[in-house]
Amino acid sequence: TGVQTCALTILLSGDKSLAQATQNRVRTIQIDAPRGVILDRYGHVLVSNVAGTSLELWPADLPKTWAAEKAELERLATITNLSVQAILAKIKPYAQDPLTPVILVRGVHDDQIAYLKEHQVQFPGVQLADSFLRRYPYQSLGAHFLGYVGEINQAELDARKGQGYSPGDIIGQAGVESGYDTYLRGHDGAAQLTVDSRGRPTSAITPKVNPRPGNALRLTIDIGLQRAAERALKYGITLARQNNEPYADGGAIVALDPRDGSILALADRKSTRLNSSHTDISRMPSSA
Repeated sequence: TGVQTCALTILLSGDKSLAQATQNRVRTIQIDAPRGVILDRYGHVLVSNVAGTSLELWPADLPKTWAAEKAELERLATITNLSVQAILAKIKPYAQDPLTPVILVRGVHDDQIAYLKEHQVQFPGVQLADSFLRRYPYQSLGAHFLGYVGEINQAELDARKGQGYSPGDIIGQAGVESGYDTYLRGHDGAAQLTVDSRGRPTSAITPKVNPRPGNALRLTIDIGLQRAAERALKYGITLARQNNEPYADGGAIVALDPRDGSILALADRKSTRLNSSHTDISRMPSSA
């Protein structure tokens, strides 16, 4: 009868909708906010951002058997130069939240991106996301007071509980980057994406909340004077060593504005060469 036909149509339609809902899931993804730039007293950019790509892993989309999961992680380890143990250590904090992506690598190189896109079927749960990397255009100049950034660790996360920090966040780890982190860090945005049962995107990304960049920070430093101070210090130490001076292993120069006491230059014996290609730095390498 007509009623039975209608009921049958609704039932079949409902089954189809349920199947589609099972096959496609909506994900909320984070849109990184750029950190604020750092300027000298005259507006010269000391620290800025460049666009980069992050490799993210969605634990819920990993293979359901350990053998298959381990095989995928081994493939990822080969591409990322991370060990399987290191990847598992990054996943562990998300054990109770498998629908939040784990950032494995920031600053993924072009050849890695090309390989992952070409072999996407071999990496369920792996996605590439736009991100920002810190750039230090003057390299080591002023590195000891500018500092650097890196991924937040568990101890730092515990210390900042309730302050809006989450696993995977990038925070200042030293110097100005650390001391003014709350001003420099922005507010991340959010977008939605539909994926299939293997975590592969089936729709375009739809922005929902726009990210807000961090605040710009202007220092009293004069980068030209800073360069002169560091060169003078290096020359003075070299000359003292040539003259066999016993205390030629260290030194510092501080230049102050006599009108208000603001710091114009601050040089010490050693400099740190900051890496502008990525921000996931656990310690600062030093250069002579």
